[in-house]
Amino acid sequence: MKVCEKVESKGRTTYNEVADELVAEFTDPGNNIASPDQQYDEKNIRRRVYDALNVLMAMDIISKDKKEIQWKGLPRTSLSDIEDLKTERLGLRNRIEKKAAYLHELEEQFVGLQNLIQRNEQLYSSGNPLNGGVALPFILVQTRPHATVEVEISEDMQLVHFDFNSTPFELHDDNYVLKAMKFCKRPGSDEMAHNFSADGEGSSMSAMYQQQIVPPPMTNTPGRPPTSPPLPGILKARVKHEH
Repeated sequence: MKVCEKVESKGRTTYNEVADELVAEFTDPGNNIASPDQQYDEKNIRRRVYDALNVLMAMDIISKDKKEIQWKGLPRTSLSDIEDLKTERLGLRNRIEKKAAYLHELEEQFVGLQNLIQRNEQLYSSGNPLNGGVALPFILVQTRPHATVEVEISEDMQLVHFDFNSTPFELHDDNYVLKAMKFCKRPGSDEMAHNFSADGEGSSMSAMYQQQIVPPPMTNTPGRPPTSPPLPGILKARVKHEH
């Protein structure tokens, strides 16, 4: 505080000037700055002044040009500064929340894939695996049951064009389907245990996903027709020839 007061009162000064005056004040017996049982060393005072000036300069309270020291002023916080800090804080909190949500999403995807692997291993080890399957990743196109959908597929099978004829539709990825099947739950939970039925299908899966994504399970009853009804609606597909 003494160093700060000295520089502020002078406006422009030097290290030697501030140090000399403070040494004189602290070592003068006539001043009441020091207590009777406290002794001040001149070298120690000069070191303290040097350290204090560096702190003030780091806080942008003073500036230094060669040997000259100039007073700039104590930092002042205005209402606009507070609002800027609040805005910055809100932005940082939003970024943290988004990153936390993204991390949670990745964790759910990891758990879903692990549970799917475990389910498939159980099916194959039981000797009654499902016939066929859907490779990951995939995209599920969902629309109304009675919609007329026209599909064009390029010859190289790299481009697919859907025409829903103004019917609303939604696009879902494989992680959405795994969530709908309750696969993205931690192992050992009651919900996961309930979800894995004897034939390997997810009991909580909606009928649409069972029909479109999961093939019908193999059964031991010979000649039994498939229990899943055909999908309603019309699906027209044609190959688009590229010229």
